[in-house]
Amino acid sequence: MTEMISNGAIANLLERHGTLLEVAGDSPFKSRAYARAAESLRVLPESVATLARDGRLREAPGIGAGLTSVIEEILATGTFAAHGELTAAFPESLGALLDIPGIGAKTAQRLYRELGVDSVASLEAALVEGRIQEAKGLGKRLEATVRSGLEALQLRTGRTPLGVALPIARAVIATYAGARPEDEISLAGSARRWDVTVGDLDFVVATTDTAASKAIARALPMVVSSESVSDHALRLELAGGLACDVFFTEPSSWGSTLVRATGSARHLERLGDVPDAVGTEAAVYASRGLPWIPPELREGDREFESWNEIDKLVTIADMNGEFHAHTTWSDGGASIVEMARAAYDRGYSFFGITDHSHGLGVAGGLDVGRLADQRRELAAIGGVDGLTLLAGSEVEVHRDGSLDFDDETLAKLDVVVASLHSGLRQPREEITSRLLEVLRNRHVDIIAHPSGRLIERREGGDFDWDRVFAVAAETGTALEINADPARLDLDPHLARRAVEAGCLITINCDAHSPSGLELMEFGIAMARKAWLMPPQILNCWSTSDVLEWLPTRARPE
Repeated sequence: MTEMISNGAIANLLERHGTLLEVAGDSPFKSRAYARAAESLRVLPESVATLARDGRLREAPGIGAGLTSVIEEILATGTFAAHGELTAAFPESLGALLDIPGIGAKTAQRLYRELGVDSVASLEAALVEGRIQEAKGLGKRLEATVRSGLEALQLRTGRTPLGVALPIARAVIATYAGARPEDEISLAGSARRWDVTVGDLDFVVATTDTAASKAIARALPMVVSSESVSDHALRLELAGGLACDVFFTEPSSWGSTLVRATGSARHLERLGDVPDAVGTEAAVYASRGLPWIPPELREGDREFESWNEIDKLVTIADMNGEFHAHTTWSDGGASIVEMARAAYDRGYSFFGITDHSHGLGVAGGLDVGRLADQRRELAAIGGVDGLTLLAGSEVEVHRDGSLDFDDETLAKLDVVVASLHSGLRQPREEITSRLLEVLRNRHVDIIAHPSGRLIERREGGDFDWDRVFAVAAETGTALEINADPARLDLDPHLARRAVEAGCLITINCDAHSPSGLELMEFGIAMARKAWLMPPQILNCWSTSDVLEWLPTRARPE
């Protein structure tokens, strides 16, 4: 066994293998297992080789018996037999096609088998040469999808989504703090401000021995390489490719350095000169006659005029429940009771079970018969230790604006969450009219992830938001901030505009497992960045108020 293979290199190999399994049409559970293992290894506080040598590999999250054998084989040989067999059938470069919006695993496999497309470059060539539209079974529709997908790929910023960056940042902090507990370490920069994407990570370390602290930072297991930028700064490259800057300061200047390293350029410009030797952030802001301003609000926007509203903004403690969650009835990973128990354990008093309707075939959505069966199960459960369970559905919106279920079916549900998963590239007038029709449906209570964006993967629809917000306010339909860090939709700017137009907001994790409920912190951060307060957010209402609102709110006939 060799200890020369880094955690990051092993993680990258497992991730590539998982992607190729998806292309090959293998079990999606197997593919996700490799992806989860890769994520786990990238942030491990110990060397994978050390864990393997000590027989402790299965202590790592997401590593079972099968993956333990795979990792041991990688440590011994640099690869593993199953990966060699898979790459003999599908080149690794094929996995890059899945990054293109509109290109799924089945399409990637067909493009490879029928046209020999094995990379983004060869796909572009096939498009230019007209081979996609000429191929039997592919044709003009796929050509249009590929063209728009490649165009969308060019629009990506190359920044890292917050949902990817933040767990890595927290792992760095925990590992560093464990190795050098006498120092103070904090996240800074755009990730600390909860920006939806980050260019890199920033950390501030308060230390009385910069040389020793630098040595610890360089030796962290997730660090691939390091460069000394100055006597008090390091540039590190982490496993997975994310870079980070670490700034070292005396404890007496901790507050000054952290304020400078966290605030946006506009915030720092408006704040003015930051004193050099101030020990706390609160003292820095006090020197300007201000209270401590939370990092997510440091954008140079309204924090200097509306600082007296900060204490009124929504917090996670204000959440009394959620309306949008999935179970094993569709594409979730836990039963109704398991999800309800997790909601109860979070202190919720109400919880909506809203599995997909049948129109979203990939999610194993429910038809009318299965929906009725699920409602019977919910009725039999009744509740969990006083938690009120709401029988609902995430109902698919068709391209013409109609819904999966008829009015009679929808009327029997406690809560109806409508969502658009397809047709997001429709022209503005067409897609806006489609959403307005849904908003005017008297049975629809909530619009889920309204823009339909997937951060750094898919642009949202080109909606006329002024019209959307006006009709949502008129009908009383709540608009969602989806807390899934892949979405964070509505974004803070649109959420603020919605509330100013008179709309009601709801924040939901769209959880597919009990752990998914932990994503609420992302949704709360987006709501705070939008300066939202509890009365404006449906989840903050009492159960009795929610139960009164659902059947009696303004619904035009």
